[in-house]
Amino acid sequence: MNNISLLGRLVKDPELRRTQQGTAAARFTVAVDRGLSKEKRQQAEANNQPTADFINCIAWGKAAELISNYFSKGSRIGIVGRIQTGSYEKNGQRIYTTDVVVNSISFIDSKSESNNNFSNTNNTNNTQDDFENPGFFPIDNNDIPF
Repeated sequence: MNNISLLGRLVKDPELRRTQQGTAAARFTVAVDRGLSKEKRQQAEANNQPTADFINCIAWGKAAELISNYFSKGSRIGIVGRIQTGSYEKNGQRIYTTDVVVNSISFIDSKSESNNNFSNTNNTNNTQDDFENPGFFPIDNNDIPF
């Protein structure tokens, strides 16, 4: 089974392109925190070691257009997809690639929360505390126009 779920932040704005047939394709990189303990994180940072992984992703069609229109550098995003490997030749050398091909996405922050660096999540398992946080309000997924 080839299935992956990611939750992270976009490293830069997505790049939207179109194939010759007109299909939208968006490439982007997601920074995913490694979930280190406080001690391990401090140790890694002190030794200039990474505390996040930077994962290359590609989305096609409507998902690509949605990501390009509604996500930007720093936006939090949830992704479900599959890993795809490939290779190509450049200057006589074989280059190997690993990408996540996006099957579905989740909005984690609203536009205003992303701009204000809030980190509330929008899920259906809300607690009473979630409703008391500024900027959070429940939403019915059937009200979303896409």
